[in-house]
Amino acid sequence: MNIDNMMTRVKVNNEIDLCELVGGKKKNIDVTRHKIEAALQYARVSYFLRWQEPGFFSRLFKGEKTRLVFCINSAQLEDAMKVFDELQLAEDEVRFLGGKSKNKYMYAEQ
Repeated sequence: MNIDNMMTRVKVNNEIDLCELVGGKKKNIDVTRHKIEAALQYARVSYFLRWQEPGFFSRLFKGEKTRLVFCINSAQLEDAMKVFDELQLAEDEVRFLGGKSKNKYMYAEQ
């Protein structure tokens, strides 16, 4: 039985890379991450996390660090920015991106 509806073909990639946490130690990222997660959950802003681990040689030779990107729905951008204004995080803790998310798996396929 094949059920086909209008939503099957609708692309739902309306996610925004809101901000990025960069840190050498996982503990440093975790403290800030938990702070942001708690505030977003309290404000009822849906989000997902995308971890970007550099490869072994990138870490060794280039000194690249682990990145954690907070992605939110574009409809909730205003609410999320209010949350970050209230948190008053330091510039070295969080870097705001604000670009379209590069997730290729966020749409329905047949």
